[in-house]
Amino acid sequence: MKRYVVVLLFFTIVTACTVTVKETFDKQTDFAQYKTYCWMADCEFNITGPDYLNDLIKEKIRMAIEAELSRKGMIRNADDPDLLIGFTITVKDEQAIVYHRAEDSPFFIKPLDLDKEVINYLKGSLIIGMADAKESRMVWQSHVSAYMEHKPDLSEANIRKGIKQALRNYPPKKELD
Repeated sequence: MKRYVVVLLFFTIVTACTVTVKETFDKQTDFAQYKTYCWMADCEFNITGPDYLNDLIKEKIRMAIEAELSRKGMIRNADDPDLLIGFTITVKDEQAIVYHRAEDSPFFIKPLDLDKEVINYLKGSLIIGMADAKESRMVWQSHVSAYMEHKPDLSEANIRKGIKQALRNYPPKKELD
């Protein structure tokens, strides 16, 4: 029985560390037309969450997004942008309750005599949105979510890695009919 609990715990830990990236975009849009960008509302950040999401971290995120867009051939142009870009970060405290069977009692004698363990964790989300500047409509969005440690490693390297993953499929590949 212990073996099954260990396997289940391992599976839970592995799936909890998984980063999920979901992208939505307007399939009718020709993304090849977008060469320049600017930040929405002068890069006014919407942040909710713990104290460690300070101005320095926000600046690192902004710089990582700009570096990744530059790598993809995009140029920042505040005067006449093709795209307006913004992002939102949310970090929430969440809990999971895990019930353990008491080790001393056989399962068939006390099936409901369980020990309860409360596990606290953080769930973080990053949403990057891109709107057509001339038509004022959203054309692309990436929503990245992951379970995080209570004091996550927000080094520049990790932030760049996360942003690269968030923008991995931008611009979307044109579908062949």
